Amino acid sequence: MSYRTLLQHSNRMLDSVRNEDWEALIELEIEYVREVERLSQTEDQVELNEDQQLEKLTLLSAIMEQDREIREALVARRTMLEQALTSLNTKQKLEEVYRN
Repeated sequence: MSYRTLLQHSNRMLDSVRNEDWEALIELEIEYVREVERLSQTEDQVELNEDQQLEKLTLLSAIMEQDREIREALVARRTMLEQALTSLNTKQKLEEVYRN
């Protein structure tokens, strides 16, 4: 059940990334971390049969693939922001030179 919930959180996070809704992503990541913490505290107490273990593996694989896509999008976003800051700094330096 908890891995399904994690996948649902991951789906929403991926949707936020694809829609470039960075504020929503932050909120969803907070929920995701809470769910991971809750899961880590209770997982030891649950024994899974073979079918449940297969389902867990399938869910984890999907979560990991989505995590990869989210990370790639965040790296691209960071690169874009770095370029924008560099451009802004250059513009400010040029304006300062022209004023002096």
